Amino acid sequence: MIQALLKSGKRFNASNLTVYRDESLSPSTGIYQVAFLVGSRAGNAVTRNRIKRWMREDFRMLQDKDKIDGGFIVRFKGNGGEIDHPMLSKELEMIYKSININE
Repeated sequence: MIQALLKSGKRFNASNLTVYRDESLSPSTGIYQVAFLVGSRAGNAVTRNRIKRWMREDFRMLQDKDKIDGGFIVRFKGNGGEIDHPMLSKELEMIYKSININE
């Protein structure tokens, strides 16, 4: 499913994040699936897991505000040592707003 979404999903970019979305993967309205990808280039395992926790928390908070459905992949493409939680939250919120505008 992840490979199919990476190939066929609509892409939204920010400086450190890329979000792929395919709304046809949802069985019903208000249901979503999300995968978080953080490459080894971002840092060691502790850093990568911290970034995934931040993205999971931020995505959940944004989802509570505005219900959307479909399949998502959130890919971190930066360096883990150069980003903090507020910066990551701001980028994800910016992408999330562009997803809702394009619907």
